[in-house]
Amino acid sequence: MSAPLVPVGRALRLGAAAAVASRSLLGATFAWLAALAGVYASDAGPPRQPMAFTAALLFPVAAWAAAAMLAAGSDDLRAVLTAADGRARVLAVDLALPLAWVVGAALTGVLAPLLFDARPAPATTFGLGAVLHLLCGAAGAALALLLHALRVSRGMQLLVVVLAGLISGRLALVPPIGPVLVAWSGDAAPGAARAVWSFLGPVVVTAALVAAAAAVRRRRG
Repeated sequence: MSAPLVPVGRALRLGAAAAVASRSLLGATFAWLAALAGVYASDAGPPRQPMAFTAALLFPVAAWAAAAMLAAGSDDLRAVLTAADGRARVLAVDLALPLAWVVGAALTGVLAPLLFDARPAPATTFGLGAVLHLLCGAAGAALALLLHALRVSRGMQLLVVVLAGLISGRLALVPPIGPVLVAWSGDAAPGAARAVWSFLGPVVVTAALVAAAAAVRRRRG
């Protein structure tokens, strides 16, 4: 693969500059921190259960943050970068910033119980929490990427994200939220099948959404 005409790092800096100025991204970040504060303001229980809840909550919040970053970017700049460097690199740039936000959100989601929950827990519990946050957050970012590729209006995006969160949260087998809550929000350890699906389900959803977004961009390009 030839070197890009516009280095990926430079494209990321351009996108980051626009995203940082987005009030919507600031709102999503504040909402996430406020949600963590609300969960840990009182006795949230053993760390695994509240982390499963906040991981599930990260799905819609990450979709919000990713939508804000994608909307802040310039479609004209994307067209120029696509012509210069190809669709794959532009897709990677559009994914990189939301995923970086998800990593930061996952870190705060794990730090919150470490700092504010007095109950002792093994390191594996916090490792599990980090993985669940990353998986649910990545699925939310991938959903926002698909909706942006489809050129869905911001109001309709909100409706789709809320409906997806409600459906997944209510149906135990529908990833990313359902399997995570069913497997890890209770007191008892989950069975092997539920544990595996809580990890595999969000991965399948994320991969399908990113593939669909790439296909839509290719068709419209």
